[in-house]
Amino acid sequence: MMDKTGMEADLLRNGEAPEDLWIIVLSHCILNRATRWWQRGKPLDDSRGMASQILELLSGLQIGVIQMPCPEFTFCGNPRPPRTMDEYLSLPGFRDHCARLADETAEYLKSLIENAREPRIRILAILGVERSPTCCVEYAPVGDGAEKRYERRRGIFIDLLVKSLRDRGIEVPVIGVDLNRPEESASMILDLISRHKP
Repeated sequence: MMDKTGMEADLLRNGEAPEDLWIIVLSHCILNRATRWWQRGKPLDDSRGMASQILELLSGLQIGVIQMPCPEFTFCGNPRPPRTMDEYLSLPGFRDHCARLADETAEYLKSLIENAREPRIRILAILGVERSPTCCVEYAPVGDGAEKRYERRRGIFIDLLVKSLRDRGIEVPVIGVDLNRPEESASMILDLISRHKP
C-alpha cells in the first residue's frame, strides 16, 4: 500500500498539482512571551515560554507559522510600563515604526505567496492578541491613567498591516486570541480551520 508521500510523488510525476501548504501568521508574543511588557515588581510568569496549546494544535494539523515582529519591544525594549493605544501613539515616531514594520511584514507575506508557485503557500489567518495596544483585533486599551478603558477596534500595528496587505491585493482573515484563555483560543482556531482549510 502506497503511503501519502509516495502518492504525492506519483501525482507530481503525472503532472497533477500538489495540495496547498497552509500557514498562520502569529503575533510575536504567541511564540515568545519574553517580549511582553515588564518592569520591576511584575512577576515573570507572563514572560516565560510560549502559548504552547496554540502551537501544539497547529503542529498537529501540519500548519506552518510565521512570527511577526513586536512593535512595542522593538521600539521600547524592556523594562517598559503597560501602555494604551493613545499612550503609544503619543510617543514620537512610534506610529511610523509600526507602519514600517507593517509594510515589511506585508511585503514578506506577499513574497511567500508569489514565490510559492508549486506547491502554493496559503495564509489561513493572522492571529492578533486581544488587549494588546498594537496587536489586538477587537479589544483595544485606550485612554490614559485612570481613564483607561477598552474599545472595539484593531490595534495600531494590526490595523496598519491589514491596510498594507490590502494595498498589495491580499485579504486574510484576522482573529484575536486571548493568551489568558489558550484553550478557548485553540477552539476558535480549530473552527476557523474547519471553515477555510479543505
